[in-house]
Amino acid sequence: MNLLAVDIGNTDIKFGIFRDGQLTDQWRATGTRTHPEKFSAVLRDSLARTGLQFGALAYTSVVPDIEYVFRKTIQYCYNLPDHRIFAVDPARIQLPLDFSHYPLQQLGMDRLVNACSARLLYPNTDLIIVDFGTATTFDLVSADGVYWGGAIAPGLNTFAACLPEKTAKLPWVDITGKRAEDIGMGQNTIACLEVGLGIGYRGMIKELLKESIEALDTTEFLAVATGGLAEVVLRVCGLETRFQQTDSALTLKGLALLYDYNRLTLSPG
Repeated sequence: MNLLAVDIGNTDIKFGIFRDGQLTDQWRATGTRTHPEKFSAVLRDSLARTGLQFGALAYTSVVPDIEYVFRKTIQYCYNLPDHRIFAVDPARIQLPLDFSHYPLQQLGMDRLVNACSARLLYPNTDLIIVDFGTATTFDLVSADGVYWGGAIAPGLNTFAACLPEKTAKLPWVDITGKRAEDIGMGQNTIACLEVGLGIGYRGMIKELLKESIEALDTTEFLAVATGGLAEVVLRVCGLETRFQQTDSALTLKGLALLYDYNRLTLSPG
């Protein structure tokens, strides 16, 4: 039976189809900030264009306003019964981590899924999971399976949008096509913005990594980069060597892993 995994983020909806536990197809659609009716249309269109079939759904959402619409649309269009729909709800599912040190009602479900995903993929390892998206989040997991929290910062594009939004003359600068070695101290306004964005963002990530390592009190750890901007940020900031793993599909894989982890507690059928 194919499983559809869906990660509803602040900017995009990420989809993945798993066959026998393997991710075979993935795509994304934009529209999470639209009106619920428009979102429903975006969802139906995206799924219809793929032509892929699935018999179960696992999903997480950081946009509460559209979660109900999402679930009802899936049920209506694909005739999925409730026991074939797996929503990430810490109060209702089994988790492979000890979250007793963090109030779960305050933890974004994407962060929870990333932490669980990394734990199941890389067991008995100190982990630093960094998700580069609309926000950049750090999540820390100890080798003995304890979630220790982390950090939340603006994502690279969110960071870049602040100055043109808050000033009269500073323009939007897109540095996503740059490499770290292309960015030096600026001699014009555009170059100065590139320095502030590229080198400045690199400094923030390096400092947060340093603090994460100190918090885990470890010298042997695995740093995992994920999120839609992961490869861009690592290239622009010259941080490729700071991360041992880069996996843009970590959240989707985590949904499939948590579904499998909990499958014995699901209703039969």
